[in-house]
Amino acid sequence: MNILFLGTKTGNSYLQYIALKRNYKNVDFIDGYESLKFKKLGIKIFVHITPKIFETIINKYILSRIKKKYDLIYVKSGELIGKKLITELKRRAKKIVFFCNDNPFVSRDKNRWKLFHSSAKYFDLIAYQDPSRIKPSNNRGIKSFLVLPPYDINIHKRKTNLNKKKNDVVFIGTWSDEKSLFLQKIIRLGLDVKIFGSRWDKDPNFSKLKKNISLGHLKFKKYSNVIRSAKIALCLFEKKNKDTITARSIEIPAIGTLMVSERTKTMKANFVENREVIFFNNPNECVKKCNYYLRNDNKSSKIAKRGNLKVTKKLKLTNDNLIKKIINTVFKK
Repeated sequence: MNILFLGTKTGNSYLQYIALKRNYKNVDFIDGYESLKFKKLGIKIFVHITPKIFETIINKYILSRIKKKYDLIYVKSGELIGKKLITELKRRAKKIVFFCNDNPFVSRDKNRWKLFHSSAKYFDLIAYQDPSRIKPSNNRGIKSFLVLPPYDINIHKRKTNLNKKKNDVVFIGTWSDEKSLFLQKIIRLGLDVKIFGSRWDKDPNFSKLKKNISLGHLKFKKYSNVIRSAKIALCLFEKKNKDTITARSIEIPAIGTLMVSERTKTMKANFVENREVIFFNNPNECVKKCNYYLRNDNKSSKIAKRGNLKVTKKLKLTNDNLIKKIINTVFKK
């Protein structure tokens, strides 16, 4: 099978590209963002003003690099593809799929999804990882498909020969006002939380939070090592994105650390409470449960192991299996 991957060589996009390469011999790669000069500024204009400014440049860049026809075009950067481009891509491929781990139907990302809205119904299949995307997708006549978020077998893995845990509780994620308010509350309630991620210096209370924060995006191995370093890893959701499950929901138990997560309908449908993960509804409940499991290492370890078995042995949520599932679905195998 000849496959073209349209995505970036960063983050989970890159891990899916590597998984494709592991499972299929002929995989080509194009990063449409390479068409943007002054990339950081270009992305700001793309999101905050309009992506239409760059549509012709992006289309020309991608199409000029396609030298043959493909059985499948696997898209990870769907925000770059407008109606004109997907029309041309369909002439060059039997099927086009998009794995969308974001929410293109909310206003949080401003104009980021403007091109996608014109092309969405022309994809042969769009796979979403959160049920909140399905209804708005169906209402727009988009062929949608629900999957669970994946983890990577080489990056997000449990290691048994660990030294003593360095941190009690960690949270990894990009700053948002909602997450910040929650974390400030649990810190005030006495929980020792280490925060890792980007943009936290934009918080109005950064000077007070600074001692708890390690600024900057964590790349693959460091991300996993930070989670392994903790007795507990928190899983919080972006309300403005209507998230009810996220990549960390799967990656944390895959790595083998106890996950303490906000309680959502989707999380409850996939994990057994107090057996595989710990849930909470509010800051007080979060602090109470974290303190309990910090004092009870044996119980904490057993729940973490069962959570690990759930995602690795029962659900088998690897990038490799996700890709095969998407491809089999679009080709109706």
